[in-house]
Amino acid sequence: MLLDPQEGLYVFEVALGFNIDGAKQYTTPYLVQADDPEEAEEKVLEYIDDLDFDQEIWIEEMSEPFDIEEYAQHLEDGDAQPFPLLGELTEEEFRDMVGY
Repeated sequence: MLLDPQEGLYVFEVALGFNIDGAKQYTTPYLVQADDPEEAEEKVLEYIDDLDFDQEIWIEEMSEPFDIEEYAQHLEDGDAQPFPLLGELTEEEFRDMVGY
């Protein structure tokens, strides 16, 4: 995973919610880079919409912004769990992770 400052000044951890057989489920967090929370939300919703999941998957929780350099340092130091970048997941990888 490579955090790119051109993709956004901050890193957000985003957990998505979805229903399977009528039961609410949650994804593990994904990382989204953006300049502010509104842009992060837009990127997630656009990703979900591009996969035609916009009616089935929603943003359950989004963290406060983490400074990209500090977050990268936490990953290198082993202080943070390296969640996948949402934008780097293929459609197949994402569908496998949410069970669709």
